[in-house]
Amino acid sequence: MKRPLALMLAGCMLLSGCASSESSSEQAVTSQTTETQTAAVSVTEPVISEPEPEPPPFEADPTPLEQEEKVRLDYTAVMQQYEENRSEHDAELEQISAEKDVPCVFITTQDSKKIISKNEFVPSVIDVFNCEDDFRLTANGGVKIRGNSTADQSDEKPYRIKFEEKHNMLGLNSGREYKSWVLLRSYWNLAPDHMAFNLAKTIFEGKYYCSDSTYVNLYINGEPCGVYLLCEQNQAAKGRIEVSEPKKDDTGIDIGYLLEMDNYPSDEHPFFELDHENANIEDISGESRVLESHAYSVKSDINTEGQLEFIGKYLEGAFDILYQAAENGKRYRFDSAYNVVSAGDVYQTPYEAADAVFDLESLANMLILEELVHNYDVGAGSFYIAVDFSKNSKYPKLTFLAPWDFNWAYYEEASGQYYACTFQKIQDDGYDRSNPWFITAMKADWFRKIVTDKWAKLSEGDAIIETTKQVTRDCNKLKRDLGDDSWKIDCAKDIAKFVVGRVRWLDKQWKTQQTAS
Repeated sequence: MKRPLALMLAGCMLLSGCASSESSSEQAVTSQTTETQTAAVSVTEPVISEPEPEPPPFEADPTPLEQEEKVRLDYTAVMQQYEENRSEHDAELEQISAEKDVPCVFITTQDSKKIISKNEFVPSVIDVFNCEDDFRLTANGGVKIRGNSTADQSDEKPYRIKFEEKHNMLGLNSGREYKSWVLLRSYWNLAPDHMAFNLAKTIFEGKYYCSDSTYVNLYINGEPCGVYLLCEQNQAAKGRIEVSEPKKDDTGIDIGYLLEMDNYPSDEHPFFELDHENANIEDISGESRVLESHAYSVKSDINTEGQLEFIGKYLEGAFDILYQAAENGKRYRFDSAYNVVSAGDVYQTPYEAADAVFDLESLANMLILEELVHNYDVGAGSFYIAVDFSKNSKYPKLTFLAPWDFNWAYYEEASGQYYACTFQKIQDDGYDRSNPWFITAMKADWFRKIVTDKWAKLSEGDAIIETTKQVTRDCNKLKRDLGDDSWKIDCAKDIAKFVVGRVRWLDKQWKTQQTAS
């Protein structure tokens, strides 16, 4: 059931008052360096005779959301079938181990059923072997096809595993245990996701979540499926994206929210529409377009219509605050009811107003990553945002993290132009995949300074170049496992060359700006 919300914010633009009363001097604010960021210098404030009283706090509608009930799988039959054929199965695993170099994942489904559904898990037994003894695993779990367009493109399907109990797989994420894991296709170019995940880890410096990953050989009911990338499920969980989820009867808004810009919203997750002001904006290259509307799915647990309405209203207001700060040099904030109002004397600069709502470092990190890989899907989907209003929140501000899906990355010329922070080339389907968050933020000199300072730090130690070398070494280990497909290693090396080319081009752009500032 689609639930688009017409989230009309009371006083959102304040067209008759606050917007016109902002001093024109704010349009030409110079920047100054603070201890952690660069903020605009203070400006003359409008004279306010009597401040408007704060409205009562936001009251969330307690009406329960209509959500699908979770189905618990019965593993009795598949376990019995697995044990009946155990000796032959163990011999098969031993034979596979003799032929392969990297770890293997073997999925045995109930009645040898084919995995063809994106909606229903097939009861299975999953073996992880050809690895260190500490990482060997035999466990019950459901398996289904995951993804959208990637799931429809070929016979190489991506899969999601959901174990009956929590388990770790091959030591990923420092050995933490989870039920949900993902097997991604390696594609013809072998390393699109593995390269992006490793670049993200380098850029994020351990401050923000990104999936861990490693290559495996996949078998389903004895059939070899080729080399896959084992990685994590982007989800609300300790050690992954640590937003606080509500208890069953919790109807308040003081919880955590994991959001995904989602071009395939569905009944599986509640979602809302955001129009990004429908603003006609000029990007930093000089091209103008109207920002497209997008659906945002809530990927963490919520219970009520009011919680959905609240997070939709909050995200719309947050974008408004960023847009006004970056595009118009104006200062806005949230009141207690989460309406967008003039910042008055609460924040002295547009930077301060934006910084109160956004983890700007995380936004800069994601922009740098997407510029390095040139992901055509940068503004279409698989773009994750977390915010948490609970007492012990790890995300008190909107935080951008958990990069995902680089199937459409590493295109065009490495030294061609900006990609992620400018409007994307519209493809044959007519869909504009430009990212409104990046395009808007990069209009502000204070945000560009955050980006160039971070880039200078990364570039000084050749950390990104070293990351590309490590990913290339990972791919070189797959030669025997790939067999006739070993030509894919050369394609992975081309990805590494593309990233190196982007580093050189971005050095010319951002190091020059950083020196000039």
